[in-house]
Amino acid sequence: MSVKTKVLLAAMVLIFAMGSLIVVSVAQTASYYLTVDEFSEQKERLSDRPVRISGFIDGGSVDYDEQNLILRFDIQDEERTKQISVVYEGVKPDTFIDGWEAIVEGRLNEEGVFEATELLVKCPSKYEGEEYDGYEQYKDDQQTDIES
Repeated sequence: MSVKTKVLLAAMVLIFAMGSLIVVSVAQTASYYLTVDEFSEQKERLSDRPVRISGFIDGGSVDYDEQNLILRFDIQDEERTKQISVVYEGVKPDTFIDGWEAIVEGRLNEEGVFEATELLVKCPSKYEGEEYDGYEQYKDDQQTDIES
Protein backbone atom coordinates (compact mmCIF):
# COMPACT_ATOMS: atom_id res chain seq x y z
CA MET A 1 0.00 0.00 0.00
CA SER A 2 1.38 3.42 -0.89
CA VAL A 3 1.88 6.21 1.64
CA LYS A 4 -0.82 8.28 -0.05
CA THR A 5 -3.36 5.44 0.33
CA LYS A 6 -2.45 4.96 4.00
CA VAL A 7 -2.88 8.68 4.74
CA LEU A 8 -6.23 8.75 2.93
CA LEU A 9 -7.44 5.66 4.82
CA ALA A 10 -6.32 7.13 8.16
CA ALA A 11 -8.09 10.42 7.37
CA MET A 12 -11.32 8.60 6.51
CA VAL A 13 -11.20 6.60 9.76
CA LEU A 14 -10.58 9.81 11.74
CA ILE A 15 -13.46 11.64 10.04
CA PHE A 16 -15.81 8.70 10.68
CA ALA A 17 -14.79 8.55 14.36
CA MET A 18 -15.30 12.29 14.85
CA GLY A 19 -18.67 12.18 13.09
CA SER A 20 -19.79 9.31 15.31
CA LEU A 21 -18.79 11.23 18.45
CA ILE A 22 -20.72 14.28 17.31
CA VAL A 23 -23.86 12.26 16.56
CA VAL A 24 -23.73 10.46 19.92
CA SER A 25 -23.13 13.64 21.94
CA VAL A 26 -25.93 15.55 20.19
CA ALA A 27 -28.35 12.67 20.77
CA GLN A 28 -27.50 12.56 24.47
CA THR A 29 -27.87 16.30 25.04
CA ALA A 30 -31.03 16.85 22.99
CA SER A 31 -33.56 18.78 25.04
CA TYR A 32 -36.69 17.04 23.80
CA TYR A 33 -39.54 16.71 26.26
CA LEU A 34 -43.07 15.36 26.28
CA THR A 35 -46.22 17.18 27.30
CA VAL A 36 -48.40 15.85 30.11
CA ASP A 37 -50.86 14.54 27.48
CA GLU A 38 -48.15 12.74 25.51
CA PHE A 39 -46.65 11.16 28.62
CA SER A 40 -50.07 10.05 29.90
CA GLU A 41 -50.74 8.26 26.60
CA GLN A 42 -47.33 6.50 26.60
CA LYS A 43 -46.91 5.94 30.34
CA GLU A 44 -46.51 2.15 30.23
CA ARG A 45 -43.95 2.25 27.42
CA LEU A 46 -41.88 5.02 29.04
CA SER A 47 -42.03 3.91 32.68
CA ASP A 48 -38.63 2.17 32.63
CA ARG A 49 -36.57 5.00 31.14
CA PRO A 50 -35.71 8.60 32.02
CA VAL A 51 -37.89 11.21 30.35
CA ARG A 52 -38.55 14.97 30.42
CA ILE A 53 -42.10 16.22 30.85
CA SER A 54 -43.42 19.74 30.43
CA GLY A 55 -46.55 20.87 32.24
CA PHE A 56 -48.05 23.63 34.32
CA ILE A 57 -47.69 23.78 38.11
CA ASP A 58 -50.87 23.10 40.10
CA GLY A 59 -50.38 25.46 43.04
CA GLY A 60 -53.03 23.72 45.14
CA SER A 61 -51.06 20.47 45.12
CA VAL A 62 -47.72 21.85 46.35
CA ASP A 63 -46.30 20.31 49.54
CA TYR A 64 -42.75 21.34 50.43
CA ASP A 65 -40.82 19.83 53.34
CA GLU A 66 -38.15 22.48 53.98
CA GLN A 67 -36.37 20.32 56.55
CA ASN A 68 -35.78 17.36 54.21
CA LEU A 69 -35.95 19.37 50.95
CA ILE A 70 -38.70 17.24 49.44
CA LEU A 71 -41.12 18.94 47.06
CA ARG A 72 -44.36 17.22 46.04
CA PHE A 73 -46.63 18.75 43.42
CA ASP A 74 -48.68 18.04 40.32
CA ILE A 75 -48.08 19.25 36.80
CA GLN A 76 -51.02 19.56 34.43
CA ASP A 77 -51.74 19.99 30.75
CA GLU A 78 -52.84 23.40 29.44
CA GLU A 79 -56.53 22.52 29.74
CA ARG A 80 -56.00 21.37 33.35
CA THR A 81 -57.65 18.01 32.56
CA LYS A 82 -54.70 15.63 33.00
CA GLN A 83 -52.08 15.71 35.71
CA ILE A 84 -48.98 13.88 36.89
CA SER A 85 -47.87 13.70 40.52
CA VAL A 86 -44.22 14.63 40.95
CA VAL A 87 -41.77 14.31 43.84
CA TYR A 88 -38.48 16.21 43.70
CA GLU A 89 -35.67 16.15 46.23
CA GLY A 90 -33.94 19.52 46.32
CA VAL A 91 -34.40 23.21 46.92
CA LYS A 92 -37.71 24.64 45.73
CA PRO A 93 -36.98 27.21 42.99
CA ASP A 94 -37.90 30.83 43.75
CA THR A 95 -39.90 30.94 40.52
CA PHE A 96 -42.05 27.94 41.51
CA ILE A 97 -45.43 29.64 41.02
CA ASP A 98 -48.93 28.32 40.35
CA GLY A 99 -49.67 28.13 36.64
CA TRP A 100 -46.09 28.56 35.46
CA GLU A 101 -44.60 26.00 33.12
CA ALA A 102 -42.20 23.46 34.64
CA ILE A 103 -40.03 20.81 33.03
CA VAL A 104 -39.23 17.75 35.13
CA GLU A 105 -36.72 15.04 34.28
CA GLY A 106 -36.77 11.62 35.90
CA ARG A 107 -38.69 8.33 35.98
CA LEU A 108 -42.09 7.03 36.92
CA ASN A 109 -41.97 4.83 40.04
CA GLU A 110 -44.08 1.75 40.85
CA GLU A 111 -46.72 3.86 42.65
CA GLY A 112 -47.25 6.01 39.55
CA VAL A 113 -45.45 9.05 40.97
CA PHE A 114 -42.88 10.76 38.78
CA GLU A 115 -39.55 10.94 40.65
CA ALA A 116 -37.82 14.02 39.27
CA THR A 117 -34.05 14.34 39.39
CA GLU A 118 -34.14 17.74 37.67
CA LEU A 119 -36.67 20.57 37.94
CA LEU A 120 -36.71 23.64 35.72
CA VAL A 121 -39.34 26.37 35.98
CA LYS A 122 -39.79 28.41 32.84
CA CYS A 123 -40.57 32.08 33.40
CA PRO A 124 -43.30 33.54 31.20
CA SER A 125 -41.84 35.61 28.41
CA LYS A 126 -42.04 39.34 28.95
CA TYR A 127 -42.44 39.66 25.20
CA GLU A 128 -45.72 37.79 25.02
CA GLY A 129 -48.39 40.46 24.82
CA GLU A 130 -51.68 40.25 26.59
CA GLU A 131 -54.79 40.61 24.49
CA TYR A 132 -57.32 43.19 25.53
CA ASP A 133 -61.02 43.48 24.75
CA GLY A 134 -60.61 46.13 22.04
CA TYR A 135 -57.88 44.31 20.14
CA GLU A 136 -60.05 43.11 17.25
CA GLN A 137 -61.56 46.59 16.81
CA TYR A 138 -58.06 48.09 16.87
CA LYS A 139 -56.91 45.67 14.13
CA ASP A 140 -59.95 46.53 12.00
CA ASP A 141 -59.30 50.28 12.45
CA GLN A 142 -55.65 49.86 11.43
CA GLN A 143 -56.64 47.90 8.32
CA THR A 144 -59.18 50.60 7.38
CA ASP A 145 -56.51 53.33 7.78
CA ILE A 146 -54.12 51.42 5.51
CA GLU A 147 -56.74 50.90 2.80
CA SER A 148 -57.82 54.59 2.77
